[in-house]
Amino acid sequence: MTSGKASAPAKIILFGEHFVVYGNPAILASINRRITVAAHTIKDNKIVIESDIGAAGEYSNSGFNPIKGGKDAREILDPLYSAIRQILAARNQKIGIKIDVVSKVPHGLGLGSSAASCVAMAAAVDSLFDRPDRQKVCEWAIESERMIHNNSSGADCYVSTFGGLIHYSKSKGFKKMKSKSPLSMVIASTGVRHSTGDLVASVKKFKDKNEILFSDLAKQASDICTQAMAAISSGNKEKMGKLLSENQALLRQIGVSHEKADDLIDICNGAGALGAKITGAGGGGAVIALAASKQDSKKIAAKIKARGYDSFEVEIDQAGLIV
Repeated sequence: MTSGKASAPAKIILFGEHFVVYGNPAILASINRRITVAAHTIKDNKIVIESDIGAAGEYSNSGFNPIKGGKDAREILDPLYSAIRQILAARNQKIGIKIDVVSKVPHGLGLGSSAASCVAMAAAVDSLFDRPDRQKVCEWAIESERMIHNNSSGADCYVSTFGGLIHYSKSKGFKKMKSKSPLSMVIASTGVRHSTGDLVASVKKFKDKNEILFSDLAKQASDICTQAMAAISSGNKEKMGKLLSENQALLRQIGVSHEKADDLIDICNGAGALGAKITGAGGGGAVIALAASKQDSKKIAAKIKARGYDSFEVEIDQAGLIV
């Protein structure tokens, strides 16, 4: 039996979500919460995927057989199966594989769990045959993730593969950034799951009805991103926090915030956060708060939990994909 293993980090969007769809820049970061995939060759000519994310199933010549998760299992597992098929085709292999997925990333909160799963899956399976090439793994993962998010830019997969802070725009692509000082953050869950597709569609409706206003908001979002690049590079956390809050005000205006997200942001700011905002599509999901220090992030997380919400402290993950 041959085996391989890989892990990939989740991600947050610090600045620019939604506006990035219309050509604006965005700043993303991978965080130190990971999804790990272990792959083993087996004698039977089938693909078995087991996970702790509520789904397990078996793919064979006779089709798909759900093991756990019922009728939703296939929808969850198909993108992962797609990654496996791409690699087996590229390597000209016809073998059976058993997959185990372990996630430390809350699902459905906009933290890029689907992208991290696809990246870790592609790398773990490819490692059965050779040393995986990061760029190729990223390309395979993007193709697979598009089964979930049709028009995905690939930014989530990119930051999960290469790690760290990433500046992205449609025109200029991906650029690595460096922070002068470590960033301590808290992620808090609203407990409300969202549909990224529905929220992107609702923003398009807002844009179509309010072209002039949206254009002005997009310009403000772009300016915030430019200022954030400078603040991150110089280690100016106070400025960065202020910009997070300004970005949140724009997201409220386009209708993607949520009353629980607003409540969480108030809790974070009241507990000493330098700034806070939703991350990802919104409509619930997660809130990120920037702390002045690790000690402050502990205080913010404790206050969030005391108010009945789930939260956890994170830092920027610099490693990206680990095989």
